[in-house]
Amino acid sequence: MKKRDARRLLFVWGIHTFFAFSALLAQNATLAVQGVLKNADGATVPNGGNYTLTFKLWDAETGGNTVWMETKTNVSIIGGLYDVVLGDGAVVLSAPFDRPYFLGVSIGNGSGEEFIPRPRLTSAPYALSLLGTSNIFPSAGSVGVNTLNPHSSAILEMQSTTRGLLTPRMNKAGRDAIASPAAGLLIYQTDNTPGFYYYTGSAWKSVNEFAAAAPLEIGDTHAGGIIFYLEPSGVNGLVVASVTSGYDAVNFSWGCPGTAIPAARGTAVGSGEANTYSIIENCSVAPAADRAEDPVQNNYSDWFLPSRDELLLMHRNLHLAGLGGFGADAYYWSSTENDANTAYSLQFTSDPAVMPQAVNKSTIGRVRMIRKF
Repeated sequence: MKKRDARRLLFVWGIHTFFAFSALLAQNATLAVQGVLKNADGATVPNGGNYTLTFKLWDAETGGNTVWMETKTNVSIIGGLYDVVLGDGAVVLSAPFDRPYFLGVSIGNGSGEEFIPRPRLTSAPYALSLLGTSNIFPSAGSVGVNTLNPHSSAILEMQSTTRGLLTPRMNKAGRDAIASPAAGLLIYQTDNTPGFYYYTGSAWKSVNEFAAAAPLEIGDTHAGGIIFYLEPSGVNGLVVASVTSGYDAVNFSWGCPGTAIPAARGTAVGSGEANTYSIIENCSVAPAADRAEDPVQNNYSDWFLPSRDELLLMHRNLHLAGLGGFGADAYYWSSTENDANTAYSLQFTSDPAVMPQAVNKSTIGRVRMIRKF
């Protein structure tokens, strides 16, 4: 078979690029290539496993520069069809896939003429998926941008000395319209005190809060009350209204004896607000919850009745330390229902082991509202 005849009659009929960028998927890139080899008379070449083919990546369809090459020996041809995977051996497919490439194929060790035309590499299925929506990289490895070796401890590593990372930018209305934001979600807000904001799991907070001049502590006067609980960040937490609110000496019933409010049975820290709103929505007469939720104190109106565990922290972190001005041996209501007829109350004694008890909802107790910051 003459080389020039072969040039005209080699048909690279399927180039399937199952390659994966090493910078993205932390693995060697490979390129699967299939083609048909025929004689000048149109008949396929004889079957065999001793063909030598050389493959080159060019930066142009004609002329241009060779970017990468690999010679495959003992290539099997059956019915004129060959099927090889480039880059799966000693020669790493190291071309930067950031531009169009054209595949050159020749018989022998690469010194002979190439078959024409050079086909252009097209997208692999995974590469095409990047043009769609809700894309997920099919890998458990690290992703690198401008680096071939992203750190193993990072899901994503980016390197640059001239450019930065641009996060989503939106106004406050757009931020608040995000449906079910995940805890830790970060955006840049463009109005109403512009800056970076993150979602705590229950509220949007400015990262500027981390720049407070002095760290917050239990017992500090802050955000309209006295801090009795701090989150691990030391930035967010819960405060209780001071005794000067005038409500501490007033007694109220919990309300709605005989009416079950399952949505008001949250006990954990962080559930007091939801409990309170559930009581108000489902109980026509709820003196304790109404009293905690109604007032405006120190310019804040988002007060609520503490949950069982929040009430316990108020006792342990403030009352036992002589803070907060709680009544000696006085009973305080929580927002946590026990059953249709009882809810949890706690006597503020000097005993550090005292625990909330379920008492009849008609029992009289004191109210000390709290809020989150």
